[in-house]
Amino acid sequence: MAAEPVDVDLLVIGGGIHGVGIACEAAGRGMRVLLAERRQLAAGTSSQSTKLIHGGLRYLEQARLQLVYEGLIEREALLSEFPELVRREWFHIPVFRDGRRPAWMIRLGLMLYWLLSGGKSRVRSIPREQWVEQLPGFATEAMTALLAYEDAATDDAALVHAVAAKALAAGADIREHAAVVCALPIWEGWRVSFDNGESVTARVLVNAAGPWIAEVAAMLQPAVPQLAVQLVQGIHLLLPHPCPGFIYVEAPDGRAVFLRPWPGGTLVGITETPHAGSPDLAAPTEAEIDYLLAIHNRHFPTRACGRGDILRTYCGLRVLPQGEAFAASRETLIVADNEHRPTYLAVYGGKLTTFRRTARRLLDRIHPA
Repeated sequence: MAAEPVDVDLLVIGGGIHGVGIACEAAGRGMRVLLAERRQLAAGTSSQSTKLIHGGLRYLEQARLQLVYEGLIEREALLSEFPELVRREWFHIPVFRDGRRPAWMIRLGLMLYWLLSGGKSRVRSIPREQWVEQLPGFATEAMTALLAYEDAATDDAALVHAVAAKALAAGADIREHAAVVCALPIWEGWRVSFDNGESVTARVLVNAAGPWIAEVAAMLQPAVPQLAVQLVQGIHLLLPHPCPGFIYVEAPDGRAVFLRPWPGGTLVGITETPHAGSPDLAAPTEAEIDYLLAIHNRHFPTRACGRGDILRTYCGLRVLPQGEAFAASRETLIVADNEHRPTYLAVYGGKLTTFRRTARRLLDRIHPA
């Protein structure tokens, strides 16, 4: 029986940062690529993040040095590749008398971060007399130190579109408002049907649907391998006063919260709330809103905000292994139907910063560079 001709080598489902990154890498390797997104590019988690390009300072406490190191390498690559979108910034860490982490511990972590970055994440200690100048409006009375280190930030949705533009330039076909409704195996690949009645054949199918990964997998017959995961909701609030800089604070429960400049005001986040049910129903909870407002108002008491001051909320879902959300691993996991000759691969989890590395890892499984 002869193999059925296929329309594309690779069909990617999902137009977030991992989907466009995989499409870009595959097109760059000369593959015929189609990316299908049921809504618009960056409509999901990839436009709802804290919009940071970083190694992840807090992962040092979890001893995930490899994850941090890889993130820092990718940060430098993105600074070089997208200088108009990815910018180096100073991040401030106020240290408080009642904090869980003393100044010496944070300094030690920052020095390790500097070493892992190859000296590209400079560190400094800001003298007390400069605190008010550095962070105007920030409550400094209970502080014992103010530390700063270099990392990077971006506009996450704009980065998705920039990577998609590179993929298009390399020959990829990217279709928005193209919802997959079914995928059936053919001789060596898949026949994928869309909601507009069109169908496409593909040698390899990639599930990069993020929080919708299980819903996409359920459309495939026969059943494909899946991981047991949890969806974890993270929200941000946009509040109506300018933020004096990038600030990394410790919440009362010990979690990390960022306050950062964003057009229109100050962006505050992020939360870690398990989400059950359809990803389409994700929405900020009352408890999450109260949590972030309390943290903001503690640190900016003269600019305290209430619910009526919120300009906008961002709500994204992350795909994490089962377990306690804050401590769950952020490593990207790639699951395939066949280790030696895969026709289906799924991308679980991952970080905005390391999307290029994820794309290379996945393509090396099916089309070595």
